[in-house]
Amino acid sequence: MATVLQADKRFIGRRQELAALDQALDGIKVSRPRWLVVSGEPGIGKTRLLSELAERAAARHHPVFVGRGAELESDMPFAIWIDALDDHVASLGERRLEALIGERVGELARVLPSAAPAGAGDGGLQDERFHAYRAVRALLQRMAMGTPVVLILDDVHWADDASLELIAHLLRRPPPAAVLIALAFRAGQVPNSLLAALEAAGRDGLVTGVELGPLTQAEADALLGGPQPALYRQSGGNPFYLEELARHGAPAGGEDADVVGVPPAVAAALGQEITGLGDAARQLAWGGAVAGEPFDLDLAAAAAGLGEADALAAIDHLLAARVAVPTAVPRRYRFRHPLVRRAVYDGAGEAWRLQAHARAAEALAVRPGALAARAHHVEQSARVGDDAAAAVLEQAAHQAAARAPAIAARWFEAALRLLGSESGGDPFRRLGLLVPLAGALAATGRLEKALDTLVDALPLVEMADLRVRLIAACAACENLLGRHDAAHARLLAALDALEDRHGAAAAALHAELAADALYDSDFEAMRSWAARAVDTARALGDRGLEALATALLCFAEYNLGHAVEAATVCDKSAALLDALPDDQLAMRIDAAYYLGFAEYFCERYDDSIRHLRRGINVSRASGQGQFVVPMQLGLAHGLEVRGRLAEAAETADAALEAARLAGNRQLIGWALVSDAWMAAAAGDVDHARSSGEEAIALLDVLDDSVLTRATHAHLGVMWIDIGEIDRGLTSFRAVGMPDFPSIEPGRRGWIYAILARAELARGDRAAAEMYAARAEEVLEGLGLPFAEAWLLHSRAAIALAGGDAAGAAELALEGAARAAAVDAPLPAARCR
Repeated sequence: MATVLQADKRFIGRRQELAALDQALDGIKVSRPRWLVVSGEPGIGKTRLLSELAERAAARHHPVFVGRGAELESDMPFAIWIDALDDHVASLGERRLEALIGERVGELARVLPSAAPAGAGDGGLQDERFHAYRAVRALLQRMAMGTPVVLILDDVHWADDASLELIAHLLRRPPPAAVLIALAFRAGQVPNSLLAALEAAGRDGLVTGVELGPLTQAEADALLGGPQPALYRQSGGNPFYLEELARHGAPAGGEDADVVGVPPAVAAALGQEITGLGDAARQLAWGGAVAGEPFDLDLAAAAAGLGEADALAAIDHLLAARVAVPTAVPRRYRFRHPLVRRAVYDGAGEAWRLQAHARAAEALAVRPGALAARAHHVEQSARVGDDAAAAVLEQAAHQAAARAPAIAARWFEAALRLLGSESGGDPFRRLGLLVPLAGALAATGRLEKALDTLVDALPLVEMADLRVRLIAACAACENLLGRHDAAHARLLAALDALEDRHGAAAAALHAELAADALYDSDFEAMRSWAARAVDTARALGDRGLEALATALLCFAEYNLGHAVEAATVCDKSAALLDALPDDQLAMRIDAAYYLGFAEYFCERYDDSIRHLRRGINVSRASGQGQFVVPMQLGLAHGLEVRGRLAEAAETADAALEAARLAGNRQLIGWALVSDAWMAAAAGDVDHARSSGEEAIALLDVLDDSVLTRATHAHLGVMWIDIGEIDRGLTSFRAVGMPDFPSIEPGRRGWIYAILARAELARGDRAAAEMYAARAEEVLEGLGLPFAEAWLLHSRAAIALAGGDAAGAAELALEGAARAAAVDAPLPAARCR
């Protein structure tokens, strides 16, 4: 294929590609987003094609916003989005911005600094950064209300992790508006997660792809104004290389090219151009390459060590030589091509660059809101042992942790590097970096490395309570990685190592072992460990730990089918938790998680909703995200039982987005089951089927646990509910149908009731009667009206199929009454 070129502002060739631009622009006439994806090698014409898109969009009176990734600033959070939208948001002002997106302004500030004063928008939980992404989505939607909007993101292969994550989010959840988002990147240089999101959007018909190739000989001749076969061979038909060779008379070049990946002759041409500049202009060019892309004149001058007058004279020379070009913002400039910037930066020399980065960091120290930029330059220039530099990186990492955890992890690691060897320095300082580093790594799905980091932190801890918390965090990582045996062994070893078997640390480990037993569905062990934790916590007067331990004990008693005992300890746990102030609950946030789920399974739905909501709110207020997604999933199911389907679906959707950001397959699978369930309850069968199938696909790479078994069980019910009975039976077989040995009695009885309905639909009334009898036997004495309502619904259907209409009506009305007893309107309505 040919490429986009400019000769006297005219293109050479590119008919199909130009037609693709018009097609993409035509596609946004309706309120439906479109994506244009341009890919190709460096210098092939991606930027020129996007420039033509901008011109054609402007000719149609569409607002156009352009952002560009920068090779040397891939650690700047949301840089490409800030480049594209921050100036526009600043121009709106606070009132107009609030009128556009309302309460989302605070979240938008986590991406675009101009949305709020300095320091705003830095809070929040790492796994809930999707709230900020939704704020960007809302902004784009509102911007496109009057006329279609074109957003161009160039050089996406250099975008930072946070920017890429936001692009992927918008591909999965595009704004329902007339927006065209154009991306350009080098083929093979973007992460698979982005490619997967593009592929999914392409299946929905939203993506137009343009892959650029070299010029033909005829097109190269047209560009250069005559035949130049030698230049064509040397350039390989790449238009940028061709123009640079023609500009500088095609120098031969050596083998040691300055610009990696660029032909030696082209690199030599660029080097010759920079060498030919005057001293001040060359120094300012070096300073601009260090300062960033685009570069601020004052920062470039500071990096270069130039005064104001010399800098002003030098920028004129750079503009005249077209090394740099102006932008729409005063005193801000770009290099004419990213490869020119790379050549300038490499030509400055290592020693000069180290000093320039240090000068840039010093200049940024007095600028408000420049902490991230300062950290970038500090990382490039600081020496090992520089405590002040490590402190800057640590502060920047904490500031970035909630919105860009991958970049935060990089800066935490850089700060650790500056502190020196593990044997030197302050161990408490190292510990203060290792623990948040582990959290940032876990938030980006790098659980293996997070676990290694926590293990590195353990030898630095002397306090028993803190050590137990780190060991519990290690076990949590191992459980999320599916290494349940390793987690169990780690907890047991920690318990064996304790000298005081009756202290708070021992009780906390007993509670962790009880929670750990849940993964293996070993409810006897769970009850034993939880009971020990209750006794010790009560003796110590630790109300928070007692609340957690009694919640775990309730969970165990319920799963063992001990209804009376479960109800008793559930009441105790609820009373303890309700009496805890928020600051004390924050120390035992898992108490709200386990109690909320225990209450859900015990069919105390309003209590479950109340405690899970409180747990989520306290987690957010205290910056603890480890239980938020599971609590959101429990909350969604409680809301669904209560008939609040829209709220339940929204909660499940938020949990799924957070789980995807966390990158853990086990958590994503759990969230997908809830998402499928809510969609089925709302009648969206296609959505339910899609999420269910994705959840099942994830099971192939997960070890067997209570979560994988729950996936099969709940999806089995869902498949049957949407009429796909054979699929439902396949799911049930995966968890031991017909005996279901790993499913607790309450859910087992409910599943039997569903199976009775399925067999009736298949025409096997005898099998339906058998499963109904099994359900009745299992549910006897458990006091679970919700499950009993579904059993009565199935018995009514069986009676009706046998011609006993009166008996069916009586059973159905009794089922409706049981459902109403726990305020469950959906089964009540089905019974009626």
